[in-house]
Amino acid sequence: MGIKDIRHPVRVKDRTGGEQNTIAHFNMYVNLPHNFKGTHMSRFVEILNHHEREISVESFKDMLVEMTELLEAESGHIEMSFPYFINKAAPVSKVESLMDYNVTLIGERTSKDTFTNIKVVVR
Repeated sequence: MGIKDIRHPVRVKDRTGGEQNTIAHFNMYVNLPHNFKGTHMSRFVEILNHHEREISVESFKDMLVEMTELLEAESGHIEMSFPYFINKAAPVSKVESLMDYNVTLIGERTSKDTFTNIKVVVR
């Protein structure tokens, strides 16, 4: 059970302490126990709203844990994809311009383990 390709505004925090506002696409899924009939989709949006002010690699993992605990799920999966811009200088001219990267954070939580991966696509 889950939601697919929902767009939501987020503030992404980088490892230097900087922040960048962006729009992320989320896929969020949980595996509920057999005795559960399901959960309302608004519960997923509630989790996004709680974390929209700042998402980092650390808080992304917290969001995954919160989702599975709040929904009393046996396991959970979150994918968050967003554009991220970095100012880069050209090697020869040294002229700076913005480069965009497609970033995806992927998190999985099972009854035994929680892990996250980061995928960055450079064009």
